[in-house]
Amino acid sequence: MLKRLSHQAVFISLTITGSLFLTLALIEMTLRLFPGLLAPEIQAFIRATPEDKGVSHPYIGHLHRPNDAFVLDGRDFRAVHHTDGFGFRNAWPWPEKAEIVVLGDSVTFGQGVEDEQAWPAILARSLPRTRVVNLGLIGAGPQQYLRTYETFGTRLDAKLLLVGLFLRNDLWDDDTFDRWLKSGAGGNYMVWRNFGRPKRVFSPEQPIKSRIRKFQWDAFLLARRSYLFNLMLHVSGAARKWRSREVRVFELPDGSRLELSPGDFMGKIKGAYPGHREFELTLDALKRTRSVAESHGAKVLVIFQPSKEEAYLPLLGGDDVPDMAAPLQEELKKLGIAYLDLGPVFRARAAKGEKLFFEADGHPNVRGYALIAERVFSHLKGHAKEYGLTDRQTHFSPARS
Repeated sequence: MLKRLSHQAVFISLTITGSLFLTLALIEMTLRLFPGLLAPEIQAFIRATPEDKGVSHPYIGHLHRPNDAFVLDGRDFRAVHHTDGFGFRNAWPWPEKAEIVVLGDSVTFGQGVEDEQAWPAILARSLPRTRVVNLGLIGAGPQQYLRTYETFGTRLDAKLLLVGLFLRNDLWDDDTFDRWLKSGAGGNYMVWRNFGRPKRVFSPEQPIKSRIRKFQWDAFLLARRSYLFNLMLHVSGAARKWRSREVRVFELPDGSRLELSPGDFMGKIKGAYPGHREFELTLDALKRTRSVAESHGAKVLVIFQPSKEEAYLPLLGGDDVPDMAAPLQEELKKLGIAYLDLGPVFRARAAKGEKLFFEADGHPNVRGYALIAERVFSHLKGHAKEYGLTDRQTHFSPARS
């Protein structure tokens, strides 16, 4: 009798296991065959693989794949992003020399818009006699800006180095990159950052633990190739976001809207003050960038690019929205590093009802990128001699955004 029950229990267990496996396989197949059943931003998340995060670089951490054309899309945009022979967003081949080199993250790269709509591209068209090279790197922070400039930019002998800061995540990015460096994990920084952040994968002092960590890391990366697994991660993250009531909606006069994330915003800028690890890392990176630039005969202009929370939260009665750029600007003043704060003009345009960012995504939209280019060009035109640019090089030539 016990033997018969034992056989039945095994049969039932195998049946349940097989049915579960078959169900999961069918869901995985459905997600792959009919991705259009999901919203674009969810599609992008579940399709993400480590290969999408570019290539590793031993000094910078990561780079976009060179000579590539990749599509980034979300709920409110879909754009093709072309890269040059080094993995940046420029015409190829590069010029031997360039008057202006631009550093920054995805905002400088121009994520979410076509190549010609990125603000460095608009600036270049407004300065047709000036060679501009865009070294914007998606996912980077100021420490990586410096390393990118040292690796690719110094050879161009620029007269002016523009450093595009997006403090909404730059402080967080610098802290995260520093932790990656100290972890000794190596490989592609963006894979480490977005796919689990393991500790050092192998340590001679702890061979057994190292093998276990390596197995766990490989298993997780394998699981991330499953659409179903990624969908579960997305749902889990969305649930946490909903429970925290993190999203606030700003309605514009034309009926469109913007989704703001004050919780995430405040969390990522909490270190935007002297004495905090993130602040000191970013300030140190800027000081070293100025030093390297000056050793190559270049002036430096730091450009503060505001987030949509900075521009629109005050319009929702957010009187407690901090001026996160002020402490860093104060330090730059002491150091004699020039900067251009775009926060005031963005807030003024926002107050007039202009939509300068995508609805769900945190990047500027076409109009927002055009506004950055417009204000940078205007500043350069008024300070041409100060930055070593001749009047001929700053001759105004209106460019389509």
